[in-house]
Amino acid sequence: MASLNDEMADVQTEIDEVRACLREEVPQLFDFDVVVGTIDYNTNNNSVTVTVEPSSEARTQLSERFGGVRVKMDDQMRFEFQFASNG
Repeated sequence: MASLNDEMADVQTEIDEVRACLREEVPQLFDFDVVVGTIDYNTNNNSVTVTVEPSSEARTQLSERFGGVRVKMDDQMRFEFQFASNG
């Protein structure tokens, strides 16, 4: 029988794997460079919230893509991913 510490370590390992996956995959969702900021696990909702900020080059990339328009970026984007159970 696994101890509570072993089970908590397993959960932490799974959370770390999800964080690594999100850091790798979320930037691929955008047509411009972004930086993944904080990744928080919410036990109450069984979800992960990811903060994404445009990189310093994103404004130039978007401007060029849309023909030289002026692009203004002030904030970050926040996404919540809900876990689904497999049971």
